[in-house]
Amino acid sequence: MATYGGQDYTGHKAINLENSISIRIWSGSAAGTFKADLSEGINRAYTFPNKSGTFGVSGTFTVNLPAITAFSVYSTNVTVAGIRTEDAIVAAVQDTFATIGTTSWAVRGFAVLGGCQAANGGVHMTFVNFADTATVYKDVVVGYTAVR
Repeated sequence: MATYGGQDYTGHKAINLENSISIRIWSGSAAGTFKADLSEGINRAYTFPNKSGTFGVSGTFTVNLPAITAFSVYSTNVTVAGIRTEDAIVAAVQDTFATIGTTSWAVRGFAVLGGCQAANGGVHMTFVNFADTATVYKDVVVGYTAVR
Protein backbone atom coordinates (compact mmCIF):
# COMPACT_ATOMS: atom_id res chain seq x y z
CA MET A 1 0.00 0.00 0.00
CA ALA A 2 1.22 3.50 -0.79
CA THR A 3 0.63 6.51 1.43
CA TYR A 4 0.71 10.00 -0.07
CA GLY A 5 -0.35 13.18 1.72
CA GLY A 6 -1.84 11.21 4.62
CA GLN A 7 -4.04 9.13 2.28
CA ASP A 8 -3.69 5.35 1.97
CA TYR A 9 -4.10 3.90 -1.51
CA THR A 10 -4.98 0.24 -1.04
CA GLY A 11 -3.68 -2.12 -3.70
CA HIS A 12 -1.54 0.60 -5.24
CA LYS A 13 2.07 -0.31 -5.66
CA ALA A 14 4.20 2.75 -6.16
CA ILE A 15 7.76 3.89 -6.22
CA ASN A 16 8.67 6.81 -4.02
CA LEU A 17 11.22 8.90 -5.91
CA GLU A 18 12.45 11.04 -3.06
CA ASN A 19 14.93 13.81 -3.96
CA SER A 20 14.26 13.28 -7.66
CA ILE A 21 13.20 16.05 -10.01
CA SER A 22 12.33 13.99 -13.06
CA ILE A 23 10.85 10.66 -14.09
CA ARG A 24 11.84 9.15 -17.46
CA ILE A 25 9.42 6.70 -19.06
CA TRP A 26 10.58 4.63 -22.02
CA SER A 27 8.81 1.94 -23.97
CA GLY A 28 10.59 0.90 -27.14
CA SER A 29 10.80 3.93 -29.42
CA ALA A 30 8.37 6.05 -27.35
CA ALA A 31 9.81 8.05 -24.46
CA GLY A 32 8.77 10.89 -22.19
CA THR A 33 9.93 12.79 -19.12
CA PHE A 34 7.97 14.33 -16.26
CA LYS A 35 9.82 17.10 -14.40
CA ALA A 36 9.15 19.33 -11.40
CA ASP A 37 11.03 22.52 -10.65
CA LEU A 38 12.87 22.95 -7.38
CA SER A 39 11.02 25.99 -5.98
CA GLU A 40 11.34 25.81 -2.23
CA GLY A 41 8.40 25.23 0.06
CA ILE A 42 5.93 24.07 -2.55
CA ASN A 43 4.45 20.56 -2.54
CA ARG A 44 2.91 19.45 -5.80
CA ALA A 45 0.24 16.91 -6.54
CA TYR A 46 -0.82 15.91 -10.04
CA THR A 47 -4.24 14.37 -10.52
CA PHE A 48 -5.26 12.86 -13.81
CA PRO A 49 -8.91 12.35 -14.77
CA ASN A 50 -10.40 8.87 -14.77
CA LYS A 51 -10.27 8.75 -18.56
CA SER A 52 -7.87 7.52 -21.16
CA GLY A 53 -6.31 9.88 -23.64
CA THR A 54 -3.12 11.63 -24.58
CA PHE A 55 -1.01 14.42 -23.17
CA GLY A 56 -0.83 17.50 -25.34
CA VAL A 57 2.42 19.31 -26.00
CA SER A 58 2.00 23.08 -25.98
CA GLY A 59 4.20 25.97 -26.95
CA THR A 60 4.46 29.11 -29.02
CA PHE A 61 6.22 30.19 -32.17
CA THR A 62 6.51 33.45 -34.09
CA VAL A 63 5.28 33.87 -37.65
CA ASN A 64 6.72 36.72 -39.73
CA LEU A 65 3.73 37.78 -41.80
CA PRO A 66 4.36 40.05 -44.78
CA ALA A 67 1.77 42.56 -45.96
CA ILE A 68 -1.22 40.56 -47.19
CA THR A 69 -3.18 42.20 -49.99
CA ALA A 70 -6.92 42.86 -49.72
CA PHE A 71 -9.18 39.79 -49.71
CA SER A 72 -6.17 37.48 -50.00
CA VAL A 73 -4.79 34.30 -48.50
CA TYR A 74 -1.20 33.84 -47.37
CA SER A 75 0.39 30.49 -46.45
CA THR A 76 3.69 29.76 -44.77
CA ASN A 77 5.53 26.91 -43.09
CA VAL A 78 6.91 27.27 -39.56
CA THR A 79 9.56 24.94 -38.14
CA VAL A 80 8.41 23.13 -34.97
CA ALA A 81 10.91 20.52 -33.80
CA GLY A 82 9.49 17.07 -33.14
CA ILE A 83 6.06 17.56 -34.69
CA ARG A 84 4.89 14.93 -37.19
CA THR A 85 2.30 14.75 -39.95
CA GLU A 86 0.03 12.45 -37.93
CA ASP A 87 -0.17 14.90 -34.99
CA ALA A 88 -3.38 16.79 -34.37
CA ILE A 89 -2.79 20.50 -33.78
CA VAL A 90 -4.82 23.43 -32.50
CA ALA A 91 -3.37 26.93 -32.85
CA ALA A 92 -4.43 30.49 -32.06
CA VAL A 93 -2.85 33.89 -32.73
CA GLN A 94 -1.79 35.32 -29.34
CA ASP A 95 -1.62 38.95 -30.44
CA THR A 96 -3.77 40.89 -32.82
CA PHE A 97 -3.87 43.03 -35.91
CA ALA A 98 -6.57 45.21 -34.33
CA THR A 99 -4.13 48.03 -33.54
CA ILE A 100 -0.91 48.58 -35.43
CA GLY A 101 0.76 51.65 -34.00
CA THR A 102 -1.68 54.50 -34.54
CA THR A 103 -3.27 52.86 -37.58
CA SER A 104 -6.33 50.73 -36.78
CA TRP A 105 -7.49 47.68 -38.72
CA ALA A 106 -10.30 49.78 -40.19
CA VAL A 107 -7.63 51.69 -42.15
CA ARG A 108 -5.28 48.72 -42.67
CA GLY A 109 -6.42 45.16 -43.29
CA PHE A 110 -6.32 42.46 -40.64
CA ALA A 111 -5.36 38.82 -40.94
CA VAL A 112 -6.92 35.85 -39.18
CA LEU A 113 -5.57 32.34 -38.87
CA GLY A 114 -7.63 30.33 -41.33
CA GLY A 115 -6.08 26.96 -40.56
CA CYS A 116 -3.00 24.98 -39.68
CA GLN A 117 -1.76 21.49 -40.42
CA ALA A 118 1.06 19.52 -38.81
CA ALA A 119 3.84 18.24 -41.04
CA ASN A 120 7.10 16.45 -40.29
CA GLY A 121 9.21 19.07 -38.51
CA GLY A 122 6.80 21.97 -38.98
CA VAL A 123 3.34 23.44 -39.24
CA HIS A 124 1.69 24.75 -42.40
CA MET A 125 -0.23 27.95 -41.55
CA THR A 126 -2.84 29.75 -43.67
CA PHE A 127 -3.82 33.37 -42.93
CA VAL A 128 -6.74 35.21 -44.52
CA ASN A 129 -7.18 38.98 -44.92
CA PHE A 130 -10.94 39.61 -45.12
CA ALA A 131 -10.54 43.40 -45.33
CA ASP A 132 -10.61 45.52 -48.47
CA THR A 133 -7.18 46.99 -47.65
CA ALA A 134 -3.78 45.33 -47.27
CA THR A 135 -2.31 44.43 -43.90
CA VAL A 136 1.11 45.61 -42.79
CA TYR A 137 4.14 43.43 -42.03
CA LYS A 138 3.79 41.98 -38.52
CA ASP A 139 5.40 39.33 -36.37
CA VAL A 140 2.62 37.39 -34.65
CA VAL A 141 2.98 34.91 -31.82
CA VAL A 142 0.97 31.71 -32.26
CA GLY A 143 0.17 29.41 -29.34
CA TYR A 144 -0.38 25.74 -30.14
CA THR A 145 -1.20 22.38 -28.62
CA ALA A 146 -0.33 19.22 -30.49
CA VAL A 147 -1.31 15.63 -29.61
CA ARG A 148 -0.08 12.40 -31.06
